[in-house]
Amino acid sequence: NNYNSQCKVLIENGDLDDHVPQSALDFWKKEMDEQNIDWRFNNHAQTPHGFALAPGVWSSRYVEAADRRSTLSMLSFFAELWPEFPQYEVECNACGTMLGQSITVKTRNSRL
Repeated sequence: NNYNSQCKVLIENGDLDDHVPQSALDFWKKEMDEQNIDWRFNNHAQTPHGFALAPGVWSSRYVEAADRRSTLSMLSFFAELWPEFPQYEVECNACGTMLGQSITVKTRNSRL
């Protein structure tokens, strides 16, 4: 494999995901660490595989709290990666989950 140690990786996982065994997670973390990849792994409690898929979608085991938290985590990650682009308030995600929060980015030119 070719690795880019300049990349950043965000994983949003359900703690009860029966599709991904702990051994696979351990292997992935070791692989990322060995390549000096900047990664973040959020493991959502009491949450199965497919937690962010809308009800009625194949393999959906929708969990509203995990869907909301993972979306906010992703938006925060985007703000970290691309601080020069404004983060506009997002009322709900693609699944329709109401977020109830927004991500604010302080630019270098902004004042406290």
